[in-house]
Amino acid sequence: MLACRPKRFAILLVIALIALTLASVESAFASDQDKADKRLRQISAMAADPIARAIINRTMADFVGAKPVELERQRHAMDLSYGSLFIAHQLTARGTRMIDVALELQGGKTIFDVANQHNANWKQIADNAKELEDKIEDNIYRHFLPSKTDQPVPDEKYDVQSDSVKADQNFSVAEIVKARAVYVFWRNRATRPQGKSLDPTTASILDKSADTWDKGDRH
Repeated sequence: MLACRPKRFAILLVIALIALTLASVESAFASDQDKADKRLRQISAMAADPIARAIINRTMADFVGAKPVELERQRHAMDLSYGSLFIAHQLTARGTRMIDVALELQGGKTIFDVANQHNANWKQIADNAKELEDKIEDNIYRHFLPSKTDQPVPDEKYDVQSDSVKADQNFSVAEIVKARAVYVFWRNRATRPQGKSLDPTTASILDKSADTWDKGDRH
């Protein structure tokens, strides 16, 4: 009877280690999903501004290999914010059909339900979301530069005014304010007069937006 105890203890130890490992994996998975969600919600909230929305549309279209007007139509068809639409395109890049995503959403699932059902690689999505975020900020900066020599030719079929869905309203005031701060930061960086000091108001806005922008979740 006593001889069985070490064996039983060893089995319990193995079970505990397996449970701990699974918990660690699940925690890392949730962390990657949270990172992706946070970045994509900021992109979506920034789209509240029409100029930013057009830049986001064009940047994402280039990133996923689609036309700007295609993203607009997909948003209307599935009622998705830009962040959620990005997740949908990450799924199709791995073989999921967009029609299947649309049908599952129509059935009442969220984009996260659909993504997890299709075994989404959240680490990859989070990394790609950061890359997209960086490209959007770079394009905001370029958009407001005095020199427009390298500005892309707009898609004539894309209409920024009609590029709006109900899902765009699912963001808090705090999220919109923070996203706006990032937009203002890059806009002001581009329009800052070379060799001149900023006026106190602009300098104050830049300082505040830089403080909001340069947080740990940027890395």
